[in-house]
Amino acid sequence: MVFQDLALWPHLTVAGNLEFGLASRGLPRSDRSGRIRDMLSRVGLEARSRRYPGELSGGERQRVAIARALVLEPRTVLLDEPLSNLDAPLKRELMVLLFQLLKERRVPGLYVTHDIREGASPGDRIAVLESGCIVQEGSLDRLRNAPATAFIRGVMEDLPDA
Repeated sequence: MVFQDLALWPHLTVAGNLEFGLASRGLPRSDRSGRIRDMLSRVGLEARSRRYPGELSGGERQRVAIARALVLEPRTVLLDEPLSNLDAPLKRELMVLLFQLLKERRVPGLYVTHDIREGASPGDRIAVLESGCIVQEGSLDRLRNAPATAFIRGVMEDLPDA
């Protein structure tokens, strides 16, 4: 899971944050270090492995949270508004990286957001919730062309054309 507030361990280094889950799963140290090195390289943080979260920028901390979730090689990932605290250019950059990593690893993700632009860009399928209930799901084209409710029609009107 990638949390909105990131939930990084402040007393652990970047590598330590990634190692925590791997160690708790009983992975041998030699396997852990290789996986951590590979993942940090993939997210562009290999040079920051010995830094603490408080010494990183917001975007770097976000990369640590993403790497921490994916280094465990999960079957699926829940992303709870993981990019909501970032500025637009950094949000776009990290969204591309995040979904590239998920696709490479063939890991499905459930991306929760209140921002329709953010929610519409990465997904194969979109579920629109109203008052806690799914009112329609499908492709972006389907939601645009055949909105099931006035609420969805209004949401789609707020979304610029691709």
